[in-house]
Amino acid sequence: MINRRSFLQQSLAVVSLGIGVPSVFSKAVAAAAEEKASASVAGKTLIVVQMAGGVDGLNTVIPYTDAAYHAGRSALAVPEADMLIVDDRIAFHPSLAALKSEYDAGNLAVIEGVGYPQPNLSHFKSMDIWQSADPANSAGEGWLGRYFEGFADAEGHPLVGLSVDRSLPSAFAAEGASVPTVLDVESFRLQSARGAPNPDPRLTSLRKLYDLYRPASTPFAALLDTTLDGAYDASIELAAAHTAYEPAIPYPESSLASGLRLLAELIDAGGSDGSPLRVGHVRIGGFDTHTDQTARLDELLLTTSGAIAAFWQDIVSHGHGEDVVVMTWSEFGRRVRENGQAGTDHGTAGPMFLLGSSVKGGFRGEPPSLTDLDDGNLRFTTDFRSVYATILERWLEAPADAILGQRFDQLDLFV
Repeated sequence: MINRRSFLQQSLAVVSLGIGVPSVFSKAVAAAAEEKASASVAGKTLIVVQMAGGVDGLNTVIPYTDAAYHAGRSALAVPEADMLIVDDRIAFHPSLAALKSEYDAGNLAVIEGVGYPQPNLSHFKSMDIWQSADPANSAGEGWLGRYFEGFADAEGHPLVGLSVDRSLPSAFAAEGASVPTVLDVESFRLQSARGAPNPDPRLTSLRKLYDLYRPASTPFAALLDTTLDGAYDASIELAAAHTAYEPAIPYPESSLASGLRLLAELIDAGGSDGSPLRVGHVRIGGFDTHTDQTARLDELLLTTSGAIAAFWQDIVSHGHGEDVVVMTWSEFGRRVRENGQAGTDHGTAGPMFLLGSSVKGGFRGEPPSLTDLDDGNLRFTTDFRSVYATILERWLEAPADAILGQRFDQLDLFV
């Protein structure tokens, strides 16, 4: 008897989808098997930018008048002449000029001291904690996966969520929701083998599997219906959006900018039925700056700031500024004191950015002390789940308590 695991393994051998096939299959089963009340896909869009590696928050959002900052960073402290001064307490890193302009326009909120209790300094474990919204790391699903599963869309629209990456972020993981991940438009389609005859034998094999398990009484009928139709519909929608789109301004040359442009195309297209992308996810890595931090952080922040600012200006020019918010996150910050290799080591709390016309600009949360430390690390002042709860309730209009598993204080982030 064929079981689910062996079915998935055999399916991988005969078809390439350009997306995370096992995730799509497993989620399609759950989605097709459950009857849910109709959920609307109309509404706002959240764009999540992961800054992977652990951003040095103290050189990004700089407490330049704090003597402890300079004492801990005799080599790495940003020269005050180069800083982008915000007020008599904080300055931005000089590579954040594009985002500083949005701050000055009132569109950018900076949430300080974001972290969680008993922080984990492992990249992968801390990423899992942030993406599951569970410091015990026992949830088994992502916080956005739970949102998609229960509250985003019960009708199976294929591109209500999208990750632009090589693999699906665990924030999107859920048994009862199917969210595709894609690197580019060309790879996001049912692909023929290079040099294969027409029809491609892999697609023929897929169709044979489809016909074999098509009867409604078989356990794989819903899986194949949902997976094949969803993959095809998603690829058609994304290709159409890409072909029709004209960006209002040039995007920088970076993978982050390309990913954000792809999400802008989808937002503007609105889907074949007029339903918008609800959540998009993009990632930029490299922030693990144990060595040579000054040059590396300069370049990374310039890339991040330029890509986000271009995306935002494009979105506004296309008339979507009131309906889109961009949120950044990183798995942890860096230690207050620099190390001996011109870098900083894994730390704890750090800042988050929230950008949008509907965002209440300015600083939120309590600045962490640079002298009252926990073994050399900042003590967090804002739980990251409070940020999530605020966005879920006040932006995505979803019940934060149900998705996060408990109640968290919300922040004053939206106008």
